[in-house]
Amino acid sequence: MKNIIILSLFTLLSFLFGCKNYYTKELIKKSDNTFPILITEVNIFNGKDSTLILNKDVVIENGFIKVITNHFIPIKNKSYKIINGKGKTLMPGLIDAHVHLSGSGSVPWKNVKANEKYNLSAYLYAGITTVYDMGGTASSMEKLSEKVEKGTLLGPTIYHAHIPITIKNSHPIPLSKEILGWPLKLFVGIITPTIKNTGEAKKIIEKYTNKKVDYVKIICDQIPPDSPEMPFPLLKALIDESHKKGYKVFVHMGSPEDAVNAVKAGADVLAHGIWRGKLTPEQADVIANSKVPVIYTLAAFQNVNSINKGEYIPNKYDTLLVPKIILDPVTKWNGLDIKNQPVMSAFFNDVTNKSPYWLDNFKLLHNRNVTIVLGTDSLLPGTYAGSTFLQEIDVLKEYGMTNFEILTGSTYLSSKLFLQNPDFGSVEVGKKANLLLINGNPLVNLKLVKTPETILMNGTIILKIKS
Repeated sequence: MKNIIILSLFTLLSFLFGCKNYYTKELIKKSDNTFPILITEVNIFNGKDSTLILNKDVVIENGFIKVITNHFIPIKNKSYKIINGKGKTLMPGLIDAHVHLSGSGSVPWKNVKANEKYNLSAYLYAGITTVYDMGGTASSMEKLSEKVEKGTLLGPTIYHAHIPITIKNSHPIPLSKEILGWPLKLFVGIITPTIKNTGEAKKIIEKYTNKKVDYVKIICDQIPPDSPEMPFPLLKALIDESHKKGYKVFVHMGSPEDAVNAVKAGADVLAHGIWRGKLTPEQADVIANSKVPVIYTLAAFQNVNSINKGEYIPNKYDTLLVPKIILDPVTKWNGLDIKNQPVMSAFFNDVTNKSPYWLDNFKLLHNRNVTIVLGTDSLLPGTYAGSTFLQEIDVLKEYGMTNFEILTGSTYLSSKLFLQNPDFGSVEVGKKANLLLINGNPLVNLKLVKTPETILMNGTIILKIKS
């Protein structure tokens, strides 16, 4: 009861402080089509295979893919919304495997309140039909998820954890206190689940999973540098208890040592690429042999590095999707004001100092066929709903991933992170019609995925509102 009261007060204060609405632009709306959809003569990227399935007719009805066939004969006396798919590619909707819907992306001194409705519309605008939230309160995320599923809120499907488990004074507590400011920072240490000894692991995981979460998130990192870090015995105890309850565990980590400890402790997914230190071939072997996938968030770290140097310039998707009140304080030399924020400044400096390691670390993992999926860590300063994911696609291409690896890493492989038989992430009969129709072949021209001709969410065509 005490925690419920504190959480309610926290939510109220979040509303009262920073309640001005800067999100007046409408990005998307549903089409008014009520008929089944027939896409004719379309090529299919099913999310799994590196070649297209050619010239198929696809029927979408009641939110699901009902038929995939060579030539569909419409049922007599039944009306269809017919889309000519000739020369086009039907593919799964994108998945952002690391988001924070309760964030706004603003810097602490602006204190812009998050607008989850707008954030969700920005993800969907970018073709992202599923998101994995990694840090909001389970109750608030569940409410958002239910609204999306009922169709009263337009956005991608939401899967979520709760506030990540950590140790006293470790990440995300110091950074959250600084980002939220007074008086909200007074409650961060109270509502964040923390562990002191292995004997607490069972109780903590029971309480965590009773909140109706889809997976468990644990922190094993030092943000800011030299802050306390979860020791291996505590990490392993928490992961073991999570597995006993049937939950997969995402471990936020940063250094090569963190990553090795996490996989040895039984982590199911590593959240973030290895950025805080130089990875050795031996450490890369341990990670590769574990078969644990890695959610890379390179664009986020690149943007943090640029902000820290006063060099950040929003891209065209940032400008389209993100309010100026959020972008302006980090653009060009304005970003240097981060230096006045002790925790953020220490973190941002650490990111800049460690940036020379990123490419070599990535190559060590990529060359060992480690499964790499796409995420953004949005919404935090420099990482934004929808736009940063499209940037991540470019960054991973520059780092050496193939078009197919990026496409399957943002669809099918991501759908399998914690679910055995997901009903999304691939184009197959019986799967959800969360789909993109691309004018051309994204396996040949990856940039086409950024401008889908049609976005389908639960079988409904999503229309972009022209600004």
